[in-house]
Amino acid sequence: MKTYTFQNGNSITVDYQKAEIVSIKTENGELIAGHNPFYAVKLRSKQGSHRILYGNESTFVSFDGETVHYRHEEIEVYIQVKQEKNRLVWRIRLENKTGDMPEWVQLMSLGVGGKLCDQDGGRGEILFPWNEGCLVRDMEKRNTNPFPYIEPEYPSLGKYAIFPNMVSSQFLAYIAEGSGIYLGMHDPERTTKHIDFRTVGDSICLQMRVFCNADYGEGYEMPFNSVLELFAGQWQDAAEIYRNWFTENLPEGLTKIAQSRDLPRWYGQSPLVVTYPVRGRFDTDVMEPNCYYPYENAMQYLRELAEKTDSQVMTLLMHWEGTAPWAPPYVWPPYGGEEAFREFVRRVHEEKMLIGLYCSGMGWTQQSNLIASYNREQEYEKKQLSRIMCSNTDGSIESAICREQRRGYDLCPACAQTKQMLEEALRPVMESGIDYLQAFDQNHGGSSYFCYSDAHGHIPAPGKWQAEESLKLMKQLNNGKVLLGCESAAAEPFLSQLKFSDNRYELTYYIGLPVPLYSYLYHEYVNNFMGNQICMMLSMEEFNYPYRVAYSFVAGDMLTVVLGEEGQISYAWGNDCFKYHTDKNAACAILKNLNGWRQKAGKSYLHTGKMVKPIPLMCGKNRFVGEDGRPIYVDEVLTEAYEFEGQTMQFAVNYNNKPVTVKTSIPVTVYMDSGLQKKQDAVVSFTIPPLSAVGIQRG
Repeated sequence: MKTYTFQNGNSITVDYQKAEIVSIKTENGELIAGHNPFYAVKLRSKQGSHRILYGNESTFVSFDGETVHYRHEEIEVYIQVKQEKNRLVWRIRLENKTGDMPEWVQLMSLGVGGKLCDQDGGRGEILFPWNEGCLVRDMEKRNTNPFPYIEPEYPSLGKYAIFPNMVSSQFLAYIAEGSGIYLGMHDPERTTKHIDFRTVGDSICLQMRVFCNADYGEGYEMPFNSVLELFAGQWQDAAEIYRNWFTENLPEGLTKIAQSRDLPRWYGQSPLVVTYPVRGRFDTDVMEPNCYYPYENAMQYLRELAEKTDSQVMTLLMHWEGTAPWAPPYVWPPYGGEEAFREFVRRVHEEKMLIGLYCSGMGWTQQSNLIASYNREQEYEKKQLSRIMCSNTDGSIESAICREQRRGYDLCPACAQTKQMLEEALRPVMESGIDYLQAFDQNHGGSSYFCYSDAHGHIPAPGKWQAEESLKLMKQLNNGKVLLGCESAAAEPFLSQLKFSDNRYELTYYIGLPVPLYSYLYHEYVNNFMGNQICMMLSMEEFNYPYRVAYSFVAGDMLTVVLGEEGQISYAWGNDCFKYHTDKNAACAILKNLNGWRQKAGKSYLHTGKMVKPIPLMCGKNRFVGEDGRPIYVDEVLTEAYEFEGQTMQFAVNYNNKPVTVKTSIPVTVYMDSGLQKKQDAVVSFTIPPLSAVGIQRG
């Protein structure tokens, strides 16, 4: 047993004989609950069988004050733990006595209270870097929703809590009444990780796993620091720990937006993204032309939105592929032919608008379920393409991605043929005059899926090769003219290549409340857009769409409209976005008012600024109902703050159809319009007009 005491009086007690963190004490009391071994190792055989070895099943050999030695029948484990200021720094080394592969290691695992603060008798919340950032406050909700804890395996599911994928950063945090536990893997190589938490007995086990990049029979030595740090504050204070490391260890080629020389001019002009399909009304509908085909049919609605919101418009098309929607890799020519599409591109640009397209990532489609005539089985067999598909250990091939839309497999980016195939398929798209291509839809965050093949030149397991090979593919596709993006915000290794992506923060309502963690960490380097809001699961109150616009705005994202029938504005893309419409006048009003801030006085902050902790605002609450029937309460006014060149501006948005009054704990100056023409000096209470934003500065 060893207790590490820190200058602020906090302490961590580790029972090395039991391989367990038994106590973390802060001014708010004990944070550890339950019994969870702090390490585990997964071994995988060449036949595909696997077993997990836990620290509490080992034989304790020795501890010299810094390195602890454990013995299993199959492996020897050495864990080094050093105290540095208010943190413990961990590293692990394995000696493998088998012919099996150490697939992953789990380190620094610990248990916190099994109930969180929104449950009776619970406390604390978990900051989860999943889909742009989430605070989980109810484990029952997390355990019973469509995105519960799942052990990742082959074939991959898009919803796994994998970094780099739906998890964009390499840390977790638990925060209870102002005291926090930060767990981070500070890995500059950014290899594949499983970052998650789960109910174990009477506790919640926080777990950080890294895939070892080791072959069969090899050992493993962790080449980076795993950090367990105690902190005081809220979720931003946990994010600050990671941001401090990140800024000292930027991914190769990443520069701040303000210093970039290769971004298009429109990137700083806050275009309004307008997305709609040209066939069908939802993803699995009959793919017949709708009211937006021929392409020119949409022009009247695009002009109307541009005029009513005083914004440049980017039309972002769905179901435009002439082959079959959501059926990669072959998407060209466009539906209706190249000539008709190129004429539409010409007209869009002639009217100072922009155009982007959705694609479907690193997939291979054998058979479209939407267009019966689209079948590639003969080509697949003739070219022996099974050789380049993500496979299991035994060579079997399966995919779990978009099964409703297509039957097919996942392409392994480590294969040269994959890169060549995708480049050839997307080259005519990139050269068609478009401004943006969401090339990696279906690849959340931009990464590839699990592959255990031993014939692709990579370690026959998930590992750092996934990010490396995906990044090579992105660089090969990038022509310097068309911005590339993915589904969900780009994960950390891909920030330099995926500069404009379809944020999916609305998914976090399934498991908790969204927080703009992604922007807090990366906003100086990348701007994204609100996305098509698929799986929007909030009840359709009158403030539903304005609320989500307000959230995206304060998160620093560009804004999005999903068109329904005949130019109406839909709540979100989903089962039938043509059926459910929001109030168009209210939608255009808030879009115009908020984009005015992005284009004028707020531009430097919201385009190139760094998010910082805001001044607390006191206001009322609004109520939604989630798909599970539970109430979801949100602030009447949303707010975040940004710093640029030493100055800070905070933005507060009233998304309601009525004025809302808020209070502050300190005097502030309030700018009532985006031109900074009207202001209120040194006030602690102010009223925000309906469907609009104000700017706030201290004093």
